Amino acid sequence: MSDRREFLGAIAALSAGAALRIDDSPAPPAPASDAWLDQLKGKHRQLFDAPDPDGGTVLRHVRNYLDAWREAYGVAERDVSVLVTLYARTTPLGLQDAMWAKYRLGAALSLTDSTTSAPLIRNYFAHPQPGDPVADGTPESSMESLQRRGVVFLLCNNALKRWSGRLEKQGLGTAAEVHADLTAHAVPGVVIVPDVLVAMTKAHERGFSYARS
Repeated sequence: MSDRREFLGAIAALSAGAALRIDDSPAPPAPASDAWLDQLKGKHRQLFDAPDPDGGTVLRHVRNYLDAWREAYGVAERDVSVLVTLYARTTPLGLQDAMWAKYRLGAALSLTDSTTSAPLIRNYFAHPQPGDPVADGTPESSMESLQRRGVVFLLCNNALKRWSGRLEKQGLGTAAEVHADLTAHAVPGVVIVPDVLVAMTKAHERGFSYARS
């Protein structure tokens, strides 16, 4: 009987310990928000995949796309939803001027400021100045202008992590510090998504067509 009581006590202790470990286990992460996708209600839906700046070509394509719907087909912009992905070499396009200056992003992309002949230390894709060689050099092709027309730019967090690691190797801070800095200084209105490929899949599932730009 004594052995039986000891055995049952040991089982009870083990069960309590298991329950404690279960209770102390970390909660699963909350799912990423798809609010950026839920707000896009246009009948005509297009995603522009843009891994390379190419002088802002994607911005010109998006502007022409919106203009064609309006001018050739009489479709209001509220009926057109457009997404643009920023990752790989277009990752810096989603960041504010201060980040371009601090981390020398223009030099990383081999971009020169025509007004200074020095490596670019401002994001002229977001807000070009007169003379900037970006998407015809017109403000209408800037990210800010396109955002006002309803275009949503998606910035890949995995790409931000890779850039942070790269900047760490240049002695510009730890990867964690750089990543926190970059995410805190995204261009206003730009949406940071966990992974751009997942974002593309989600957009496709919502009826977005795909175009490589």
